[in-house]
Amino acid sequence: MEEMLDLVNDNDEIIGQIKRSESRGIQNVRVINIFIKTPDDKLIVPLRSANRRIYPNCYDFSVGGFVDSGDSYGKTAHKELEEELGVSDMPLQEIGYFKPKDKITISFSKLYLGKYDGRMEDLQFDKDGIQQLYTFSNDEIIKMLKETPEKFKGDFKQSFEYYLENVIKRKQLK
Repeated sequence: MEEMLDLVNDNDEIIGQIKRSESRGIQNVRVINIFIKTPDDKLIVPLRSANRRIYPNCYDFSVGGFVDSGDSYGKTAHKELEEELGVSDMPLQEIGYFKPKDKITISFSKLYLGKYDGRMEDLQFDKDGIQQLYTFSNDEIIKMLKETPEKFKGDFKQSFEYYLENVIKRKQLK
């Protein structure tokens, strides 16, 4: 059975459903993205598999996915975390909410931050969707985005810049 997504109006209120396969380019669906930090303050950055329909062989959020019809953003974030990395008990902090008009994403989107204290080799990542997991410092990601922005999923840069400005900078000011 094909995944169904909620179709929402400009206020993020459900007005119907749409098949996931028909959602490409549709702005009014919901997605989640998660940045996950490691104990050494790096971000987990997967390299998408070559078989991905969009953005194959590109770096991506630590975790991301569409919100299925009837699910909440939070429920989806935890479900995707388990599906993509095999992690089921990580506390997540919502750090951003974006509407298509915000130009951060083409969909309604919530951005979360989590912290992984385990060993990278213990992650049971989705080998169909992910070629390999990397960890990069913020400075390494900034350099990579400047030199090879095409190596990243389309909405990564704006969300990463938001993360730097609204989470990292705020943390440094405290």
